[in-house]
Amino acid sequence: MPEKIVIYGVSAFAEMMYHNFTRYSEYRVVAFCVDQEYMQESSFCHLPVVAFEEMAELYPAKDYKMFVAIGFSRMRNRALMFDKAKAKGYQLVNYISPQAIIREDLVIGENNVIQSSTDIDIFVSIGNNNVFWTGCILGHNVVVGNHNYVSGNCGLGGNCVIGDACFIGNAACMVNNINIADETYLVAGAIIVRSTEKSCQYHGNPSKRVARHADAGIVIT
Repeated sequence: MPEKIVIYGVSAFAEMMYHNFTRYSEYRVVAFCVDQEYMQESSFCHLPVVAFEEMAELYPAKDYKMFVAIGFSRMRNRALMFDKAKAKGYQLVNYISPQAIIREDLVIGENNVIQSSTDIDIFVSIGNNNVFWTGCILGHNVVVGNHNYVSGNCGLGGNCVIGDACFIGNAACMVNNINIADETYLVAGAIIVRSTEKSCQYHGNPSKRVARHADAGIVIT
């Protein structure tokens, strides 16, 4: 029998992940949950929506697993919701598309998404709560931290290190041996040829630092 999971969130991303889990995984989604203060509907995708605060009673961690579905618009919320689910004792599941190319030595944490046509080379380590959208390439010996969002068709060169809570826009690429600092924001199409600074935004080819988040008004909270 398929394992039963509850999706934390009712966004467009949550709907997409419901579709992916239902069609392409061994998991069966049985419900959605949101924080009580955000309860606006009782059903989503024809399944019940329950308050996160009632999860332990309705869908206990010993019988159900969870997936935290939050996109890129509020990057720090990715970590907050992940930590809340873990604090309640839930095991969080990964979604790995059957159309992704994954080497057998991949080291991977929880609540990650690896979409179709993503190609992950040998000796790669991925932490928790990351998204790799369609067509990404991760070179050999890449190390990825936690709570990152890597958009479609990005290229991470060999021996690159990605910190935590970074947003990497569509088709951004980096050469080998680059360190991407925590909360780096790479605009779509950026070509990264040197390591970045924490909480800064970059764009261009070759990329240049254009702002710090606080100065640019970028919403990462």
